[in-house]
Amino acid sequence: KTKQKGKNDLAVIFGIESYKNVPGVSFAKRDAVWMKTYFEKVLGISSNKIYYKTDSDVGQAEFSKVFSEDGWLDKRVKEGKTDLYIYYAGHGAPDIKKNKAYLIPYDGDPNYASQTGYEMNELYEQLGNLGARSTTVFLDACFSGANRESEILLAGARPVFMEVESSTAGNVTVFSAADGKEISSAWPEKKHGLFSYYLMKGMRGDADANNDNQITVGELGDYVKENVS
Repeated sequence: KTKQKGKNDLAVIFGIESYKNVPGVSFAKRDAVWMKTYFEKVLGISSNKIYYKTDSDVGQAEFSKVFSEDGWLDKRVKEGKTDLYIYYAGHGAPDIKKNKAYLIPYDGDPNYASQTGYEMNELYEQLGNLGARSTTVFLDACFSGANRESEILLAGARPVFMEVESSTAGNVTVFSAADGKEISSAWPEKKHGLFSYYLMKGMRGDADANNDNQITVGELGDYVKENVS
């Protein structure tokens, strides 16, 4: 537990472990439960300022409700004062024809990513428009069309490797479990996604490379990169 108090700070946590139409994402709900604890205790964000939903509560409408103009975040962000944190554990999927990446809600279908998913570029653009002092996105997902067990979700396809633009918006920092050529994975012994496990371990203090009791974006990034191959 830290003394950090983010009185103007906000967070959104979505963890989708069980999907309506496709195989799930092992431990994603557990990852989300623990991230909420870390956001509260490490970052000092009060629970009423954390928008937290898991599994069947993360339908497509939730993304629009939270991120779009006049949505949950837009109504609450204090311009230039709010540090914003977004955590997502669940499926991502590509639309090969459009060369775009999408987050897949509980009721979505990776085979119809552009029709049933939420486009990453749109998400980053909306986050950039909120006017927050800083925005940090933690993404435990990949956009290959495979899940954490490397099961293929796309009909008749091998994993698809595409480069995802990490951010097109100003002042948005993105930590991602996998780049375009990787599949995100689980760590069954720890009952977590590999990325989420080391993200939390880093936030807990293990990423503090110079022992100054402050963890920078650079330190956390280096720590995660080193441990999550």
